[in-house]
Amino acid sequence: MEVARSPGSALSEPIPILSRAERAHTRLSGEDRLARNEKTLTSGRVSLTLFGVPASFATWLGLATL
Repeated sequence: MEVARSPGSALSEPIPILSRAERAHTRLSGEDRLARNEKTLTSGRVSLTLFGVPASFATWLGLATL
């Protein structure tokens, strides 16, 4: 397999190299991450399907069986 690019396909601008402080500035803070991941009141109910769990065990756990 051969990979090649045409001479005119070079990037128009070099990709800037960011300092550690500049990269850290773009990261989310801990509070922002928690807020983003927080379950909202409008979130729907979560449903999981487990395969291979015996019906009697699921009933004993109080899980709904279909």
